[in-house]
Amino acid sequence: MGDLGLFLALLFFAVLFISQALLLPVAGQKAKHSELTKRLKKAQKKIDEESLSLLHEYYLKEMTPFERQMVKISLFANIKKMIELAGLNVTLGKILGWTVITSFVVTGLSIFTGQFWYVTLALFLCVYVLVYMFIQKKITYRLQKFEEQLPEGLDMIKRVLQAGQPINQAFKEVGDEMPDPIGIEFKKTFNLLNFGYDMRLAILQMVDRTPTISMLAFSSAVILQKETGGNLTENLDKVGKVLRARFKLSRKIRTLSAEARLSSWILVLSPFALYIMTMFINPTHASLLISDPRGIKAVSIGMVSLAIGALWIRRIINIKV
Repeated sequence: MGDLGLFLALLFFAVLFISQALLLPVAGQKAKHSELTKRLKKAQKKIDEESLSLLHEYYLKEMTPFERQMVKISLFANIKKMIELAGLNVTLGKILGWTVITSFVVTGLSIFTGQFWYVTLALFLCVYVLVYMFIQKKITYRLQKFEEQLPEGLDMIKRVLQAGQPINQAFKEVGDEMPDPIGIEFKKTFNLLNFGYDMRLAILQMVDRTPTISMLAFSSAVILQKETGGNLTENLDKVGKVLRARFKLSRKIRTLSAEARLSSWILVLSPFALYIMTMFINPTHASLLISDPRGIKAVSIGMVSLAIGALWIRRIINIKV
């Protein structure tokens, strides 16, 4: 039972490595370091402290008293941010509570079935890893969905502006007419503008909730028009065309790299397939790999090599658009 548990734990981590390293999203990746990000940070510095303080109070009002105390710790504040980015309708306390309870239940079952201590430790950590992977997957899906909807939203904003309506009304139309996640985001921005918040502050808050390159491009166009003037309709039309072209190129890159990703899956999983075959053909010989200290050392080195290989392949096929 212990040998089987070790094998399943190693198989799980192998699938974890390649799924995180090789399953690249078409879009929806969080923007980190770019020229647009630097511009927005400069714009944020121009906002007065009083407005930022009011926005922080508005943010805290949506939390429970327990969450307000927890977000004072940076770790829990980051987890809360991840939950918001994922669009999950669950409180920070609930997701932490269920995760802790599940991890202890899994640990208890592992001890009861007589697993090795390192298998028990791996299973305990796996619960947290799986929760993290689930949240990250939801974040990627939500941001990807937002990027797919944004060009259509820009077209709607452009039509409203051409009809002579203010941009506030354009945000309201997008929020009312389009589905989530873009609908709810534009509704929140419209509500902030209705409460009297500055346009730059409301837009930057929207960027914080949907930190994608597409959103950075849209927000830069709006903030630039707010500060220097110009034809916002024409700028949004150009941004929409660029976003559609970018998304089309991302799809093409994913199609062209499909063969490389499939090869990576085969190369990483083939050692486990070979071991399963050996278990049926010669069980005694197969058990030596996870019972003999030299076998454990070889498996450990192999796992590290698999992780390095998967991450290396990711760097090769992950072309930034």
